Amino acid sequence: MSSTSDASLIAALNHASTQLNRYFAIFIIIFGVVGNTINICVLSRRPLRSNPCAWLFLASSIANGIGILASVISRPLSTWSADLTSTNQFLCKIRAFLLFNATTIGSWLIMLATVDRWLSSNTDANKRQRSTLKNAQI
Repeated sequence: MSSTSDASLIAALNHASTQLNRYFAIFIIIFGVVGNTINICVLSRRPLRSNPCAWLFLASSIANGIGILASVISRPLSTWSADLTSTNQFLCKIRAFLLFNATTIGSWLIMLATVDRWLSSNTDANKRQRSTLKNAQI
């Protein structure tokens, strides 16, 4: 008798997981792509191009956009058995490469923007001089 209730609980949890992967991933794709696109549009404006912190945030938005597209697109596709990364090993490896590298690069760029803001607001003039666009691009 308990195996029947366990089986129905497992089936209900699998169904809930499928629905979350199907619809929540679409929500993340839409808002993630729209948010990163707005960030890219704002941060690429001419007055902000000379600001090292804005340049780092722009690069971070591009990297995070790539990470969102590489990682979350396969989630809803897998619920309809249309995910090519589950059958094609090359696509699976490219997806994993893009996902892990883009999220790592995005996080590091945000950390570097934090360091740049600390350098630019420091009381020591030598440290303030290190906050340059050339250093941010390197």
